[in-house]
Amino acid sequence: MNYLDTTTAMSAPPAFWLQRLWDFDTDLVVFPSIQTPFAYVLARRARRTGGMNANDPQFVDAPPDTKFCIMRHLLPVSLIYRHNAASWSIDNILAELTRRDIWAAGGGEAYADQADAADLQRTDRQKEDVRLDMWNRSGDAWRSYQARTGQRTKTHYGHREA
Repeated sequence: MNYLDTTTAMSAPPAFWLQRLWDFDTDLVVFPSIQTPFAYVLARRARRTGGMNANDPQFVDAPPDTKFCIMRHLLPVSLIYRHNAASWSIDNILAELTRRDIWAAGGGEAYADQADAADLQRTDRQKEDVRLDMWNRSGDAWRSYQARTGQRTKTHYGHREA
């Protein structure tokens, strides 16, 4: 069972949708959000950890959806908004869960290494973009200076007079 019916105000996801979620991961659970209208909470059964503790002082200040998860030994993952009332799409949800899967990346350390490498690559790309932009601007400035001071009168390059 991967759907918890907490309210009759919202419809349950169709059977094919729940089956695809079950096929992806048997520990995932969906239930209507208590605090956010027209949203569903995607949660995971706590298997490897003890989960959250209802005796924790932070439990008092936790949002209602989180309290619901704690009382049922679930870990909240995400909110799912159903934008189109006529259709239920799960492909985008499964793609996002796959992208965020730390265990599939080789565990926490490997995932952190991949994230660091991606950040370093993005920073290097930004530095290269700035360097190339400054190079082009300086070349344009030099040619403009030459034209304004009369050092260069020919402004078109590319063909030769024979």
